[in-house]
Amino acid sequence: MKKLCMWKSLSTTRQVSHAPTTVFTTRRRTLSSSSSFDIKNVTKSNFESALKDLRGLLRDADFVAVDLEMTGVTSAPWRESFDYDRYDISYLKVKDSAEKFAVVQFGVCPFRWDSHKQSFIAHPHNFYIFPRQEIPGSNQSREFLCQTTSLDFLAKYQFDFNLCVREGISYLSRSQEKEALERISSIYMDESSDSVFGLSEDADFPLVRMADVLFAERMKSTIREWRDSLLSKGSCSSEIKQISTDPSQRFQMVFFKTRPGLALSDFTSRQLRVIKAVTKKHFKDLAYIRVAGEATSPQQLIVYTDSNYDRDLLMKEVKDGLRKEAEMKVESAVGFRHVIDLLSSERKLIVGHNCFLDVAHMYSKFIGPLPSTAEDYVSSLQKLFPTIVDTKILLNANGVFRQTLNKSNTSLSRAFVSICPHIALGIKTSSLADRPCVEVEVQVDEKRLPPILLYS
Repeated sequence: MKKLCMWKSLSTTRQVSHAPTTVFTTRRRTLSSSSSFDIKNVTKSNFESALKDLRGLLRDADFVAVDLEMTGVTSAPWRESFDYDRYDISYLKVKDSAEKFAVVQFGVCPFRWDSHKQSFIAHPHNFYIFPRQEIPGSNQSREFLCQTTSLDFLAKYQFDFNLCVREGISYLSRSQEKEALERISSIYMDESSDSVFGLSEDADFPLVRMADVLFAERMKSTIREWRDSLLSKGSCSSEIKQISTDPSQRFQMVFFKTRPGLALSDFTSRQLRVIKAVTKKHFKDLAYIRVAGEATSPQQLIVYTDSNYDRDLLMKEVKDGLRKEAEMKVESAVGFRHVIDLLSSERKLIVGHNCFLDVAHMYSKFIGPLPSTAEDYVSSLQKLFPTIVDTKILLNANGVFRQTLNKSNTSLSRAFVSICPHIALGIKTSSLADRPCVEVEVQVDEKRLPPILLYS
């Protein structure tokens, strides 16, 4: 019964023409869009520093307001939400929407009560997010639907689509991160180093072209000369110098973990496969390895080892390095989900307006697949975000507000104009003097804006 009651408090509808962004989370827009609050816009270029600052703000916050902008709301007319829907039907409709549409903007605004100033201090953040694929080797490109009314709404309020796609912060859900790490673990748990470094398929690379045969012989000769120079005390330095100063810079003498080696550059992928095959077949004391390079592409090396034990040790070191590199890429791809993890771990009161769909998106995008039933969803949600307040439900629960507001238009902008006309419309009246009020001071980085008085 407790779960169903909580569900009732969350199961409010969200119309396609949902409200302009809330006063708590993004810049305020009046009916003429002529004034606004300053806000901290966050993209992937300043995400790390913004996340660092946000940690402290969330830790000190008394509550946090959130608001999301999506590419759509309903995927079909019969999936519109209605007040008379049963809670399980309402959940399935919201589940369908959260699974098919993308979130492109996420507003987060921590509020802290300052007892000395007797006012709330608000720190509005606006995150541009975009579900690009950040994990190399993964073939799963993300797809989502777009609804024309939602895109038109975003364009109406000057949403920067180019900035979202180019600079939007990517993310992985918890389940996606777990799946990626398990995939890495299964690859690098293989005892066969050749399978990790891709040597097994190149050892028997067929030299069917005359060009491949001639290139293989030339590489075999060059590599043998270099290897022999390492073993010959008399001519070692001169031979190495001759290779390392090759005008084409295709071979460069290097040391990898104190072992001499050759760095290969400016070869085609087919040529590298031939070199792999030659090294594997003709040089038992040489190891062909792939390591992380300074650029995005990996560096190919031929490394000398003085024994089978040394070769096995080298392969293990390289394998561990590649695994660590892959795990770091997954950690980096977590992206914006760090903000959701902060919201969950701090256990703060979360405030939204008509936020049933917003919360479902938070779960679907950053936690994992939505549960199949409403009961399981509410149970999981309570563990992640134990306290959520929907201001639309609060407005509907108040008889005065319910009469003032048109039931067909319960957007926050409409409520804002009705409750706070002195701010929304710039109306000044002497009747406000005797009404109790709450002061809100907005801070963006080091910039502090004049306080706002919200009258009851």
